[in-house]
Amino acid sequence: MVGTAAFASLFALGLKGSAFFGAMLVGLGGVLGSGGMFLTKMILGRDERVKKIVEESRDKAKQAKRKRLDHFHHRLTMDGDSRTEDSMHDLRSLRQAFSQLDKIAPDLNRAMIDEIQKRAEELFQQCVRSLEKSLQLWNTADSLASELAQKPIMEQREKLVGEVVGTVEHMSRTLAAVQGITKKSDGDARLQTLRGELDQSLEVAKKVEQRVDSLLNTNSLNKLNKLNNTSSE
Repeated sequence: MVGTAAFASLFALGLKGSAFFGAMLVGLGGVLGSGGMFLTKMILGRDERVKKIVEESRDKAKQAKRKRLDHFHHRLTMDGDSRTEDSMHDLRSLRQAFSQLDKIAPDLNRAMIDEIQKRAEELFQQCVRSLEKSLQLWNTADSLASELAQKPIMEQREKLVGEVVGTVEHMSRTLAAVQGITKKSDGDARLQTLRGELDQSLEVAKKVEQRVDSLLNTNSLNKLNKLNNTSSE
């Protein structure tokens, strides 16, 4: 408005000399200033829109993941083994609790807390994979007619489920230990130990999964099916 008024005064008042140049500078300053404000608002507004889109995308992704976990949790009722359902419930609760550790223990070493949270998330994902494979093994065993063919599969399934149950218990103890650290001076050493224990638990869980994987490949299942057919005859 100031710039437009200054330009209008050039013609309306017939300014000349220094007054002319003064009005011209005021006019240019006003126009450029308004243009700069417009561009600034446009850029900032764009950033806000982008930020909103990213947040909405993240929320949708979280909801999709939550729905997939809900669906899988429900599928675990098929095996008739309450341990798998209970473990999944506990895993989800522990995952939420570990994500809040920085708020529960704000005075402890944040870098170490981040490491423990990372290990806890890795253990959560590992346990979910193990539970998925335990369900696969149960479905395979359930499709076989003879106990002779079912036995080796159910034995491997038991190893997976047992490892998940043990891991859940270990994660619970770790969470309680972190929450129980009261002396900041002793915190770093204790957190280091707890992280190492989580690392070991993760390695053990991976090894158990790798051993069981051999029963989930096509060749092994074909052999079991042949054994089942032979025993049925």
